[in-house]
Amino acid sequence: MSEKEEFEIETLIAKFITDECNQAEIKQLEKWRSQSEENEKYVADALEIFQRAKFAVDEKFDSKEAWKKVSARIEPKPKGGTAFIGFWKVAAGLILIAALSYLFYQQIGSKEEFNYTSETEVQIHTLPDQTTLALNRDSESKVTYNKRKNTGVIELIGEALISIPEDKKVSWQVKVEELIIEDIGTEFNVKAYPQSSKVEVSVISGEVRIYKLDQEAINITAGERAIYNKTTREFQIDLADRNVTAYHSKVFTFQGQTLETIVSQLSEVYQVPIFLEGDIANCTLTVNFEDEKLEDIVSIISETLGLEIMQTEEGITLSGEGCY
Repeated sequence: MSEKEEFEIETLIAKFITDECNQAEIKQLEKWRSQSEENEKYVADALEIFQRAKFAVDEKFDSKEAWKKVSARIEPKPKGGTAFIGFWKVAAGLILIAALSYLFYQQIGSKEEFNYTSETEVQIHTLPDQTTLALNRDSESKVTYNKRKNTGVIELIGEALISIPEDKKVSWQVKVEELIIEDIGTEFNVKAYPQSSKVEVSVISGEVRIYKLDQEAINITAGERAIYNKTTREFQIDLADRNVTAYHSKVFTFQGQTLETIVSQLSEVYQVPIFLEGDIANCTLTVNFEDEKLEDIVSIISETLGLEIMQTEEGITLSGEGCY
């Protein structure tokens, strides 16, 4: 192997271990590894060095000590009575250790992690690239952001509205149980509570790609919703609920919805039980509300449909004999 080829292989190994390789480079390295057991072992040794460095990340990394531990493995044993030690193997080993140390610590320094938990209130968080994460109640999220790679991962339990800037400086992935959601410059809502039998992804603007590692991806665009059934492991695509982000915006659009549906959504967003008495559950209403108090909304509904309001410690009751 030429000096140039030695250097290229060491560079590939260093990039592979620190997750810097593209697909073409991965294939090139795999081909080299398959050529001999010695090549495969060399990569395995390099991986071990890297794992030791990771384990000792809080301590001062001693490259000389690491070299002592691995030098015996990368220096070829004399063959045919010659005592010649492959100079380029030794030099390559030194290059590898230096490259691994540099890339690993550079990678650590460029990563940021954020942990958010929302219990009784909706929380709004702004990520480093100005992406906003509106976390609904009873939800939590772990965010890993890599400034150098311009990538990020949002691990979500519960519900969140994710709004990514139009200039899209960072490629974000959202991980929900076994699903991976990738944005294509967009705003989308993910609802994935552990106790629910389904995961819902609603696109407000733009487009997202949703997939599992063992299934083909599906794409949905603005105004669409993908529902993933955890039991059947199948997707269903339909229209997104206009009010899916109301927990964040307090904006509601009702077009011919039944009163039963309307009060259900209001109760969920405002966290106040609303009860119906009389034959009024199927009354329909077309109306918009924008960041209004619940009392004002209920009053407008009551006046529009000719209902009575009674407020108690248990919640709000709307009653009537029917609808106008």
